[in-house]
Amino acid sequence: MRGMWAAMAALALAMTADAQAPRPDEAAFRALYEELVEIDTSPSTGSCTRAAEAMAAHLRAAGFGEADLRVIVPEGKPDDGNLTAVLRGSNPRAGALLLLAHIDVVDARREDWERDPFTLFEENGYFYGRGTIDDKAMAAIFADLMIRLKRENFRPRRDVKLALTCGEETSNRVNGVRYLLEHHRDLIDASVALNEGAGGILRADGTPLALNIQAGEKVHQVFVLETTNPGGHSSRPRADNAIYQLNAAVARIAAHDFPVALNPVTQSFFARMADLEGGALGAAMRALAADPTNAEAIAQLSREPSYNAMMRTTCIATRLDAGHAPNALPQRARATFSCRLLPGHASDAVRAELARVIADPGVSITLANGAQPTPPPPPLTPALMRTVERHGRHFWPDAPLVPIMLPGATDGRFLNAAGVPTYGLSGIFSTPDETNAHGLNEKVRVASVYRGRDFLDAVVRDLARQSR
Repeated sequence: MRGMWAAMAALALAMTADAQAPRPDEAAFRALYEELVEIDTSPSTGSCTRAAEAMAAHLRAAGFGEADLRVIVPEGKPDDGNLTAVLRGSNPRAGALLLLAHIDVVDARREDWERDPFTLFEENGYFYGRGTIDDKAMAAIFADLMIRLKRENFRPRRDVKLALTCGEETSNRVNGVRYLLEHHRDLIDASVALNEGAGGILRADGTPLALNIQAGEKVHQVFVLETTNPGGHSSRPRADNAIYQLNAAVARIAAHDFPVALNPVTQSFFARMADLEGGALGAAMRALAADPTNAEAIAQLSREPSYNAMMRTTCIATRLDAGHAPNALPQRARATFSCRLLPGHASDAVRAELARVIADPGVSITLANGAQPTPPPPPLTPALMRTVERHGRHFWPDAPLVPIMLPGATDGRFLNAAGVPTYGLSGIFSTPDETNAHGLNEKVRVASVYRGRDFLDAVVRDLARQSR
């Protein structure tokens, strides 16, 4: 009897191990993902070009010819390389489908991390490593998918293009999407693009709450407020102090809320999230979606930073710099504001609003990072939504599709401004703030990556068979 129980226990363990073991195709994907994560592509110590060439080698081995595969390195920036590839469709007049992911990551210092950030660790149901979620999971998923489609001799109706790009994370690199648009637009031109920007939301117990599709994003603009003064000796104070003048301007901005301006995406978000959120917040969402001028709903949702960010343009002080000596009246005072502009809100209009609120011509306002494009969100077309909803229901029957607008920004802002409708869609689920992208010990659920990979496989194949 003891032997029988031992045998049954051993069988149960074996079955459990088999159930958790990745499928052969998942194992091949995992190896590609591991290789990509373990190539350091950070701006301080890494190279995007090395990662692009590594992925190109896999695509080449799958059968992509040199005419359909390019590693493009901007002149004078040997580490800022990008990869493009195309799987030719049967109808050259059909608009292409672009699969976009960035391969650069933010810096990660080994002494700060529990594990080597440039080694892929799989522990307790999570993948750990810099870029595991932002954005090498999608880069590996898209590269792996292109490899499999080529080996299967899959013939899409429309061209399916791949772009793995550099420079999304930092301003001190050449932005790959912008560079390709300016110098090689034909390689990434498309009638629709899939990008990072949205995954799925898990409840605290790990059950799926909502599948997100992202359309539109806020754009980061940096404004610097500055006051100047003749200064003097601090033993002889005077009323016209540069710090006091600046402080008054900062206080006026702090007390100011930009007006609520919903677009079709954010209005749909609040309408669809109302029942999922429930309670008082859900009721406020429902009221706002029905009437975007509802003051009570606006006041309640404004107290939640994430929802407030989706409703309006925001400006927040992030740096202060003033004075030149402890015993001297300040001759100069500066405040840096990080503003996140709603799609369609021009930087000149925001600067004018800041000047109106400050109401002091002695405070200069300078745009520090150049005017960025703020295109309106791309339309959530019925054909696209039907496709995504159908496959979403297959994988997550109880998680409705909810459109979102990003309070941050991706490279989609350049594509949307160039007339390429770009949507964030990954199907990679997590609880809020779980992944800690850009932070220490970045991670993503193993099961979420594999399920997102299957979901994107189904969506891309479906869209590839469509002509627009």
